[in-house]
Amino acid sequence: MLLDFDTKAAASYFSLRVPLSLWAIAERWQQWGEQKGFPRSLEEERVFFEDFWDNLCDEFGLTKLIRSELHQFDYTAYFTVYPDVVPALQLARAKGLKIGVLSNFALASLEQSLKTTGLWRWIDLACAATVIGASKPEHAAYAIAAERLGVALEQCLFLDDEPVNVAGAEASGMQAYIVDRSLSVHEIVARKLVDLSALGLLLS
Repeated sequence: MLLDFDTKAAASYFSLRVPLSLWAIAERWQQWGEQKGFPRSLEEERVFFEDFWDNLCDEFGLTKLIRSELHQFDYTAYFTVYPDVVPALQLARAKGLKIGVLSNFALASLEQSLKTTGLWRWIDLACAATVIGASKPEHAAYAIAAERLGVALEQCLFLDDEPVNVAGAEASGMQAYIVDRSLSVHEIVARKLVDLSALGLLLS
């Protein structure tokens, strides 16, 4: 919802090093996490990636150079910020609101992703599911985020691009809207937004 991942550039990077498509690598990565357990700290994440790349290199007999390059791969470098995001965060900050990111991110480096893209300066809290031990749409995920922000669930405005997560937020007492970038106009009454540019309307 905040960030777009440049799949074309990432696919190009791996095509020069690994005899698998980006999608095949992603599928193997998911299976690796389900088998080994997704990392809950930055140190666990470092080991997680090293072991994953080593396993892949061993399987395909990749060179030491490629192994080293894969160990240095930084997925956060492939994120770009949607143009509506920074103005929305600046508006929320100008109104004195606390801003939190609650993500079903399967890695511990959510905060680092936000720092790499420059968004962290406006964000008070980042909660990744693997770190807090709960994921959307579980009530616990919303409750943990609200508690750490120091606000009641009923005081929260929640935006997400997954209907099931919006439903979970509403069930937890939050005011929630879905962000659907395929729409052409905001549908405020239906709680559907094209993007975060609608924040001014919601906060007026």
